[in-house]
Amino acid sequence: MKLKKSIKRGFIVVSIYMVVTFCLFMAADRVERLEKQDFRNTNASVALKFGLK
Repeated sequence: MKLKKSIKRGFIVVSIYMVVTFCLFMAADRVERLEKQDFRNTNASVALKFGLK
């Protein structure tokens, strides 16, 4: 009975570890893709400054 409980607890810990690791890899992949994009040339907005004399 104790062995079954230990195996179940180990499986839960390994499952949580795998989910967290998968999320970290997905986030790292997204950051890598964002770093490859050049945001300087894609910004086409215009700023106007109105000042009173």
